[in-house]
This record gives sequence, structure tokens and C-alpha cells, in this order.
Amino acid sequence: MTQRFENSVALVTGAGSGIGQTCVRQFLNDGAIVVAADIDATASAPDDEVFKAARDNKRLHFIKCDVSNRLDCENCVNETVKLFGRLDILINSAGISQRNVRPEADFEETWDQVMAVNLKGSMLMSHAAVEKMKLNSPSSGAIVNISSIMGCVVYNESDKLSDGFNPYPHSKGAILQLTRDLAVHLAPDGIRVNSVCPGFVETQFTKGLQDNPELHRKLAARHPLGRFGTPDEIANVILFLASAQASFVTGANWSVDGGYLAQ
Repeated sequence: MTQRFENSVALVTGAGSGIGQTCVRQFLNDGAIVVAADIDATASAPDDEVFKAARDNKRLHFIKCDVSNRLDCENCVNETVKLFGRLDILINSAGISQRNVRPEADFEETWDQVMAVNLKGSMLMSHAAVEKMKLNSPSSGAIVNISSIMGCVVYNESDKLSDGFNPYPHSKGAILQLTRDLAVHLAPDGIRVNSVCPGFVETQFTKGLQDNPELHRKLAARHPLGRFGTPDEIANVILFLASAQASFVTGANWSVDGGYLAQ
């Protein structure tokens, strides 16, 4: 049986954990060749059969990449094409929140760092990838950006997660506009660009929230389905948008949020 991504080359950022790592696994299971990029050079894939087989068959390559650095992004894309001859899919999954910034940073440094990774990183990776996707014959490609429900709405005031200067929702809201702008301008080149807005998801990224039982309960209850999502549930939609099954979908923002935004 033909797999959806057979002979396709996918580049996934933020691949060392969470949604990014889950996307890597699902792409491999569905026939893709994958370049897994992460800023943590020591981030290793789970030692399971999927990753081991992919490494043995040279269908999986790891690369260190700081997405906020232009040269890193360009080198990452160039190495992908050098190794595998083309680039078909880019998943911009690398991201941080203010919780990941050093505690002593002031509000300006915190804002700059979160915007540099979440927004600038998605822009830099897309800029580098588009130049290579245009070389495909015929010109084609798919980019999926990871936004958030907090790119569409604000934090509930009672949760005390923002004072209005939290850069996370600012960065994720900007991702939606980046997605729309790229989608319209790249459509003539056959390159589709879409975004996904996850709700709260059970990953290391939200561990601090999950470790607070009362806050975890409140946040879960804000989703009509009554729980956090799983990385697989988000990756399922990401891979659909990256596939030929979504060939008439571009400039769209898909919420995968247990009903959070419907309220």
C-alpha cells in the first residue's frame, strides 16, 4: 500500500520533544524521509523501533538548529537538500513561552526572545525553505506553522497567566498573519501554507501547568471536551495539512482544541 508521504522530504523544527517529535514519528510511519531539527544537540529520539529503523535505513537525520538564527536556518535547509535532493514539507514546530526564558530576564528581553523563536524563527525557516521548494519540478511544497488558541483569544484573567505583556499570545497571533500572507503570495508557486492552533496539550511544554493540580483542572475544564489534548491528536491534523489530501487548503487556520475556541 502506498504511504501518503512516500519519497517526500519533511523538515520538522522543535523535533526534540512534544508535538515536533510526534510529527517526526508520524511522518516516518507514513513513508517520509525526515530531517529533525532542534536547538538541543543532545535531544535524542526515543529508542523505539520506528526511530531505530529510520536511522538504520538513512531516512532520518538529526541537525542542531537555532531557528532564531538566519544562518542556522539556511544551513539546515541546505543540508536537507544536499542529503536528500529536495525539500517538500516544512513543519515550524519550534517554540518557547515566557516560562522558558531565564528567570532574571526583564519583560523586554523576555518579549524579544519569545518573538525571536516563535515568530522570527518561523519566518526565517519558511524563507529558507521556500527558495528550495520553488526548485521542485513542478514547483510545490507545504508549510505548516504552529500557532495556538492564544493566538486567537487572550488568557482568562483568573488564570493569572498574563498581565497583557506576555509575549506568547503576541507571537502566536502574528503566526496567523504570517501564514495568510505567505499562503496568498506563494499560491502561484504551488506552495501551500497553513497553521494549526492547538489547545492545551500534554507535553513537556505545559508540564509547569500540569504540575499545579488546581490550575490543570481549571484549564482542562475550559475545553468542552474536558481535557488537554495529546501530541498525536495535534500531529494528525498537521500531517493532513501537509499531505496531498489537503491540496485545496491554503491560508487556513485549523483549531485543534477540544472546542476551546467555540465558546
